[in-house]
Amino acid sequence: MNASKIRCSFFEMPIDVVPSLRGRSQCLVGFYPCFLIVHAIVLGISVATPACVLGIDEPKKSSVASDSLSDTGLDKVERGGQSDLDQAIVLRIDADDTKELQKVISLLETALKKGVSDENALFAKKMIGSIQLEQAQRIVAELNQGGGLKARSLRTDALKSLRSATTNDPDLVEAFLLIARLNLLPEGNLEEARQSCSTAVDLLRGDPRAQSEAYFVRSLSQIDEENRKADLNKSISLDPSNPEARQARAVHSLRNGQAEDAIEDLRFIIQKMPNNQAVIQMAIEQLVTLGKTEAAIKLLGEAIEANPSEGFFRLRGLIRRANGDDVEAAKDFSKAIELQPKDPISLLQRAEIALAKGDLKGAKNDFDDAIRVESRVSESLAAMRVRCYIAVEEGRLADAINDMTLIAKANPEDAFWSLQLASLFVQDKRPSNAVRILSEVLLREPKNIAALRSRADTLLGMGRHSEAIKDYEQALQFGIANPSLKSGVLNNLAWVLATSPDDSLRNGKRSIELATEAASLSDYKEPYILSTLAAAYAEAGDFEAAIEWSKKAIDLGRRGEHDNVKQLEQELNSFEKKEPLREKQESLENKAPLLPSEDLIDT
Repeated sequence: MNASKIRCSFFEMPIDVVPSLRGRSQCLVGFYPCFLIVHAIVLGISVATPACVLGIDEPKKSSVASDSLSDTGLDKVERGGQSDLDQAIVLRIDADDTKELQKVISLLETALKKGVSDENALFAKKMIGSIQLEQAQRIVAELNQGGGLKARSLRTDALKSLRSATTNDPDLVEAFLLIARLNLLPEGNLEEARQSCSTAVDLLRGDPRAQSEAYFVRSLSQIDEENRKADLNKSISLDPSNPEARQARAVHSLRNGQAEDAIEDLRFIIQKMPNNQAVIQMAIEQLVTLGKTEAAIKLLGEAIEANPSEGFFRLRGLIRRANGDDVEAAKDFSKAIELQPKDPISLLQRAEIALAKGDLKGAKNDFDDAIRVESRVSESLAAMRVRCYIAVEEGRLADAINDMTLIAKANPEDAFWSLQLASLFVQDKRPSNAVRILSEVLLREPKNIAALRSRADTLLGMGRHSEAIKDYEQALQFGIANPSLKSGVLNNLAWVLATSPDDSLRNGKRSIELATEAASLSDYKEPYILSTLAAAYAEAGDFEAAIEWSKKAIDLGRRGEHDNVKQLEQELNSFEKKEPLREKQESLENKAPLLPSEDLIDT
């Protein structure tokens, strides 16, 4: 009988309807005796003594004992049940459907009721148990096909049959294990699952591989993490080659943050189960989540050596790219594409790397190839992202904004994309839209420093200085851990306090304090920050210091070949004239309508 499969709720791995005992006979109890009885019937031999067929020596009875049995009438009682037993045995040979199997059980139960010898009673009960196990297996096979609305009742019927089977045959290991596996499904009785597995463990003493399987199944029923780990350890100690136990222990270790413990099992899985990409990928991703990136990359190298698949190359490329290693990531994506030219994910990833390198042509080629091999990918977020970046590089900001709008809407909980959209609005001279987007982010995340800084910068560019100052001050009050981000906020706040045309907003003393801290955070190596410090001293009336810092800013700018050297020179000229700086930018709004997303230009 072929083993059907069902799914386990704890792990996505097959569960045998006839649980594999790996080395233990899976023949239905009673089949072998029935086979011999057929021959007995053909040869005309009496089948009234199945005890002999079972290999049980017929006890030698004394004439006194025979007389005693005849006198008491027990021999007649025994013969009364024997006829039903014989009929059940013959019928069992060809019984195939549920109705026929149930008829066999009825005959066996009638035989037991009428009375048979102890040996034959044991035989009858074992036969009933084997049939009930087969009935349960048929039900589970139907459950495995989907079951639909009947799934719950099917499981109930299967468990009822299996419980009765173990009552009739307490040694029926297969039934105990199937009871356990059925109870591992949603809404199952985990306590019954554990008890059934424990019984199976006891019955399988002397068979380490089969016992290993029973411990593994019991581990799936354990709620306590330590008990689960103990069962998995026992399973692997009995059979170090048990792949399911190795897989489960690796998953358990990773979920509990025990990366080092998982690595040994993962290496076993890679060596013995190199095609099990789903499990290996899940484990690698867990390692990355735990911060074990180098270990993940190393294990992927071993997996690639054992099974050089595009999936493993692609995964390693994704990890390397997230780790900032675009050069090696691009090589992995290229290898994945070589193995599988119709891999849109690797094509899109390589396109993004090409854009970062300024290779617009290469990016567009990979993007077009990805769409060609799988047209549906054009609606994916990855494709929208690449298409957006290509549009930015080509100066098609309206198209980029439409794509980024879709991306931001698809990721409402990730403020990063909303910040990107706001930045595009600013580039396209639509600052009011940018302020709207950033304000929506801050309603959800009031302490989002990046959003506060972006809105303040945008308001500053619009000439709304008092609002910009409020956002800068709020950001500093919340605290900024990132030195680069903090120096930027300090610098911009110092600049507006030193240069705003609004007399009520300027504060030279505070501007000097802020600009000095910003310069310190950047090791006095940023020309624009030294320029702000110079403007702060000029506002405070210390033009000598203003000139000193302005010259240092110009010197740094020239050495770094900065584009703003000319502006810095103009600032120095003002300070030499003892004139403080005044600046109020008032960006003009781009009033051109944006094209709807369905009218995007194809690249």
